[in-house]
Amino acid sequence: MDCGEVKASLGPYTLEYISFQINHKYNFNGSSGTLTFQVMVDERGFSCVLSHTDPSNSQLTWDIIRLLNGSYWRPAVLNGKRVSSSVNVVFTIANGKVFAQMKRMDPRDLAELKPADAPIIYNKQYTYKNTTLDKYDLTTWTKFNSALPDNVGEACVVDREGVLWYATANGFARFDNDTFIPVNETNSPFTATTVVNAIGVDKDDTKWISANKSVYTFGSKGWRLFDSTNFKIAGASRVITNPSGEVFFTNNKGLLIVRGDKLVLMDQKLFPGLPSNDVNYAYYDTQQRLWIGTGSGSIMIDKKQKTTTFNNTTTPLSNVNITNMVEDESGNLYFALRAYNNSYDDIDEEGIAELTTDGQWIHYNDKNSGLPSNRVSSLLYDKIDHVLWIGTHNSGLARFDLKNGWENYNNANSTVPGRDINQLAEDSKGTIYAATGNGMLRITKK
Repeated sequence: MDCGEVKASLGPYTLEYISFQINHKYNFNGSSGTLTFQVMVDERGFSCVLSHTDPSNSQLTWDIIRLLNGSYWRPAVLNGKRVSSSVNVVFTIANGKVFAQMKRMDPRDLAELKPADAPIIYNKQYTYKNTTLDKYDLTTWTKFNSALPDNVGEACVVDREGVLWYATANGFARFDNDTFIPVNETNSPFTATTVVNAIGVDKDDTKWISANKSVYTFGSKGWRLFDSTNFKIAGASRVITNPSGEVFFTNNKGLLIVRGDKLVLMDQKLFPGLPSNDVNYAYYDTQQRLWIGTGSGSIMIDKKQKTTTFNNTTTPLSNVNITNMVEDESGNLYFALRAYNNSYDDIDEEGIAELTTDGQWIHYNDKNSGLPSNRVSSLLYDKIDHVLWIGTHNSGLARFDLKNGWENYNNANSTVPGRDINQLAEDSKGTIYAATGNGMLRITKK
């Protein structure tokens, strides 16, 4: 990797020329992948490839090495004097072509090379035996060992083809069969560093992406900017898709509901029963009930349009905000809870609420259950193994077997890359992905 402030560089069109030469010689239709080359550049501008990530030493790799070594480089300069330096060049194969880019280090990268902070397990009563941990393979990708744009994962979702769409704090990528394909200027409306706020995949496999205070779709007709004139809100904090066809967009101006070409902004003006226009989450369950969590409380609207407001009730939803929901195969509902105006403290009113099919409420927190932290960021129900997966802040990943209890996987007791789990996704084969604060995690069953 290139370290420090002084860096060698190439002429502005050299990488384009190398890519052109490679594309002229090879047919990349149907291929995808990345190759990274570490290049040492001496004070005269002569280069030598020190290492690469192709274990097969293919002819393609040797052609790229020949072109990199044959190029004239601009050496790094320190205190007015030319010095030797190493840099990384990444070649990405996507959409039938190869393109190259420099992979630079910045001061934040050096800090990220340090191990993640130790997890904080707020639960002091529960003993985690983690007997199921050895039944999984845990694999981590970071921007240091792959083409992942950034280590801080913001959102992730799996489409109908099994492709993972993964948003980071500094760029967007697809992950297909162990290969990252950057989503950037070459194949999308986005730049290499676009911050994607939220992603969803609807029943027709159309991807809905919130970025740059706009919403984009990607489907059978390619990319398009969703009609921003009638969209009524600037971007979205969450994109939630429903089996019935609606797409929900949450925003501090309300809940925007899209069905086909029809758009409805559900705010306090249209629906006075909404506790606040600051909508954080919405979910449409199998009993045709609409659950909405806002910054001032949570409500439920049943199929007969009757509204239940939960503030000042005896339920776990009293005076808290629903931030995530999942439903199991029996119809039991699980809610992630967030107290008002709570940014950091571990509050017992938070955690997880369960509403059983017979109408009983159960509240799980880090005092009365095996939940390691009350700060729940994401929920995923695995219908194959009948397990509730829980992403937390500070405490890693929790696994709740509805019959056999709780487990906690974090960076102190496993290869989970860090303690903050921001979002979870699952493919049709039961493979689970986690967007974490320290890289992307994949969990596969052995």
